Amino acid sequence: MDSPPPALQPPPGNPRFPLLDSMRAVAAISVLVTHAAATSNFNLENGLGVLTARLDFGVTIFFLLSGFLLYRPFVAARREGRPAIRARDFARRRFLRIVPAYWVALTVLSIYPGLPGFSDHWLRLYTFTQIYFSDSGLSGIAPAWTLCIEVTFYLVLPFLAAGITRLRPGTRGEIGIIVALCLASIVFRQVMQMSGDYNVLQSTLLGFFDWFGYGMILAVVSVHFHGRERQPGAITLITRRPWVPWAAGAAVFVLTAVLFDLPRSILTPFTDSNYLAEHVGYALTAVLLLLPAIFGDWAGGWPRRLLALRWMAWLGLISYGLYLWHLPILSDAAEHGAQDWLPGSGLVSLAVVAFALAVPVAAASYYLVERPALRFKDPRRRAKTGRAKAPGG
Repeated sequence: MDSPPPALQPPPGNPRFPLLDSMRAVAAISVLVTHAAATSNFNLENGLGVLTARLDFGVTIFFLLSGFLLYRPFVAARREGRPAIRARDFARRRFLRIVPAYWVALTVLSIYPGLPGFSDHWLRLYTFTQIYFSDSGLSGIAPAWTLCIEVTFYLVLPFLAAGITRLRPGTRGEIGIIVALCLASIVFRQVMQMSGDYNVLQSTLLGFFDWFGYGMILAVVSVHFHGRERQPGAITLITRRPWVPWAAGAAVFVLTAVLFDLPRSILTPFTDSNYLAEHVGYALTAVLLLLPAIFGDWAGGWPRRLLALRWMAWLGLISYGLYLWHLPILSDAAEHGAQDWLPGSGLVSLAVVAFALAVPVAAASYYLVERPALRFKDPRRRAKTGRAKAPGG
């Protein structure tokens, strides 16, 4: 079997979860659709806007994926007695995965079609610090506010993993530590919300750590039960009937969207209760959707067959570029009347046009920027591969 592309290779000695590649595609497409729905006023003018306005939960999927995929190698190394992952290696992989493609997109898009606030805040934008100032949170590539949080998580994770290692907790103890951190994050963001005045810290890792934390908990559980013949009933159910967590996830998503009078516009403020309901509802939905791709990913079932489609996996491969480029492309298309280019709904027309334009750009980002940079993600593995291919080697 061919080795996976550099963007999808786990750290040496760790397993791959191939179905999670397609979950990246699900996350990126959901964010694109919710932006198309907002731009075309579908969220406000159509009854289904109550659902499309909530498709920004794709961000939650991205955060959980980071928590799971990045923390699991730390846990596995500790439990299996392997050398700890060096912070230097971790930082290099994360830099190559995120920064080159972002800098290229930021530079190109600042030239055309132009980015809001770029000339005033370019230094903040290039250093992932725009979210720490009230006048630049959504400047530049607006969805990149989430990248600022991701980068902070990358900086914190090696130290958090090292601290947990020093405590030497068992599986339950480790989960307990992470749960406590998740609860602290929820309490923090809720206290900030109830204070009545928006605080920029709400949109930092302090206010979103729990979304990463749930992925970290899944990582601990995955390592603990990896390779064991006897599995708990919940994992057996997920393995045999993957449609169950997906059905539950869909139900949670719909109930969250319908029951709590959530705002459909970014200009509409949250109440204290629906602020919490959306945050927790998104997290539960994302966890349930990820479960069949983490546990029993070999076992079949229609959710896994969908995630195993080659075109879905390929979209997952280029999903980072799709996430970076789609909104400026979508906004520029809307300014040129793309809502009316195709018959039917303005949402459908705008979403299809934006998708058709953004996918080739995202593919170019991957093949011309991301993949070349990622070849240096694991230099020792690269060196071994080079020696193996050398004549007479």
